[in-house]
Amino acid sequence: MGIGMGTYDFFIPPSVIYGVGAMNRLAEEVRGLGRRALLVSGRDALRRTGSRDAILSALRSGGIDAILFEGVEADPSIETVDRGAHAAVSGGCDMVVAAGGGSAIDAGKAIAAMATNRGSVRNYLEGEEFTRKPIPCIAIPTTAGTGSEVTRNSVLTNRQRGYKRSIRHRWLIPAVALVDPELTRSLPPSLTAATGMDALAQLIEPYVSRKSSPLTDALAIYAIELVGRSLKRAVENGDDIQARADMSLASLMSGMVLANAGLGAAHALSHPLGVHFHIPHGFGCAMLLPWVMEFNLPASQEKFARVAAALGEDTYGRGAEEAAGRAIARVRSLAREIGIPARLSEFGVSQKDCERVAREAHGSSLDANPVTASDDQLVSILRKAL
Repeated sequence: MGIGMGTYDFFIPPSVIYGVGAMNRLAEEVRGLGRRALLVSGRDALRRTGSRDAILSALRSGGIDAILFEGVEADPSIETVDRGAHAAVSGGCDMVVAAGGGSAIDAGKAIAAMATNRGSVRNYLEGEEFTRKPIPCIAIPTTAGTGSEVTRNSVLTNRQRGYKRSIRHRWLIPAVALVDPELTRSLPPSLTAATGMDALAQLIEPYVSRKSSPLTDALAIYAIELVGRSLKRAVENGDDIQARADMSLASLMSGMVLANAGLGAAHALSHPLGVHFHIPHGFGCAMLLPWVMEFNLPASQEKFARVAAALGEDTYGRGAEEAAGRAIARVRSLAREIGIPARLSEFGVSQKDCERVAREAHGSSLDANPVTASDDQLVSILRKAL
């Protein structure tokens, strides 16, 4: 089938606003959406950087009262979302403003849905369908890595049963994604590195996914170029606003491509690793990605060759296999250069843990991987990354 033949779905928010100074558009974007907002954020970063006050001021200038719901943890829990939904309903909120990293935005999207749907969000993680549209959600990322501001899923953790899973529905796509690179300027180097490598994984895996399309491929390869030229710069100098802008745009595009093309084995394996060993998601993806790329090489040689060129490798006159190998090597060396831990064993993962992690990796992320992976093959990938 030729390029452009076939039918493709492509979901993005109704309104995407990107650029330095985009926060100045918040007041006009919220007008008409409601009168009272639940401002959902993490534990203290939004307050510490002054972004919380700027958002509250913008909401007030748009005629919106706000109720604070702070303290969303990394890998947000069912209990957090249920508390947030109760706060939204009891406070009479008719919109959610979710500001922060991917955890805060994922929690905010789920809270917006649960403000209109009955029961606990646990039921929807386990298969129940939404019957009522959520209240509007405005997503404002303060990191550059998850792309959650443009996705139709929310990743939540059931701590009692020990799993991390997504609820997925087109209604979860935020009404507005407002992406201002200035909000990422204060992100420390370690978080810049972790979230940046998450963005890279969210570009490479959809690019070679079974569900990829010309639309997602075009976005992915351009955004991979942005990461290749700017991630290291953003880690080394957080005030490099051009590097911050490139990474914010790459992250935004990574959300668009993963929402429409799926992910792969690196993400599938990183979820149980996060639950059981508290490995930051970006670290897990970064440590696993080169090994997963190596596993997928037989089905993805041509595309990995293009990834190598996008990352700045010299592929002129080289065959696809050699160029693809350079992509894998560059991903590995970039992670090392920006301080990503090299081995899963640094977080306490051992040989005996690999079978359980492989069993728990099955799900939609793995379904999109270009090469079907058995449990034994997943175990082999994990052991190489130890």
